[in-house]
Formats: sequence, structure tokens, C-alpha cells
Amino acid sequence: MAAPNAVPEPGWVPAQPFPNSNVRETFLRPADDDERVRIAYFRKPDSGTLYVRAWFGPRALGPPGHVHGGAMAAVLDEAMGAACWMNGHSVVAAQIAITFAGMLPIGTDTTVEAWIDNIDGRKIHLRAHMKNPSGQIVSEGQGLFVVLKDEMLKSLNGLR
Repeated sequence: MAAPNAVPEPGWVPAQPFPNSNVRETFLRPADDDERVRIAYFRKPDSGTLYVRAWFGPRALGPPGHVHGGAMAAVLDEAMGAACWMNGHSVVAAQIAITFAGMLPIGTDTTVEAWIDNIDGRKIHLRAHMKNPSGQIVSEGQGLFVVLKDEMLKSLNGLR
């Protein structure tokens, strides 16, 4: 089963959500993993919302024929963190909560939206949801992310 090409919605442009770091590849490969998960990042010009196309292959299997909840949670976590970084906030997750609203068949191409809900000093609260092709929400995430202090960010960027 080959991952389909990630097709943006009208008005979306490709996004590089980690411009302030030396990250070249994340936990979820934004390229061509035809067996597990394929993700691609987009945004609308002048919008802080991150849009993600996520496709789940046969190695993301959970219940028979369906995507593992951990795979969906990983995509929501990645999207929320990426939305912060894309908006200039260098963060790490402190807490995430995922709600599953439905099962997702293997081979499904989904749309994820992630956005900053509230900023309180170094604490950034985010929300995200994942929709199936018919537009139904299959999972939602809420996250608390913390902005890294400069010295921590410098030490992380020095890693290879």
C-alpha cells in the first residue's frame, strides 16, 4: 500500500514548522514512509494554524484494519508542537490529552488542524483535531507546551 501524495487544500502553502532549530527529521517522518505514517505540513498565509495531511499505512495497525490510537496521538502531539515552533515558540510538551471519537481505517488520508489556544508566560496551550475524509473528527488533542529557556535551547541546538 503506497502513501498517496499529500494534496493541500486551496489556499494552503507548504510549511516548515521547525525553522528555529537544527531539526532535519522528526519522530514522524514528513517524507515517504509507505509502511507507517506519512505527514506533510501546510499553512495559510497570515494564519497561525498549522494544517497537516497525515496518512496511516499498514504498520500503524491497532485494532484489526484500523489505525493504532498511539499513532493518531503521535500525529496530534507532533502537530501541536509544530504549530508552536512555526509561530516562533521553541517548546517541549509538558502535558497532552487525546480524545478518540472514532476508529480510523488503515490507509486513510486525514486532515489535522493545530492552533495556539492561549499563551500564559512560558506556558502555551494548544488544541488540535484530526478529521477523516468525510470531515468527521476522529480524534482531538489538548496540550500544554512550555517555552524552552535560551540556555536549554542553545544546548539542544548544539546536539547533532
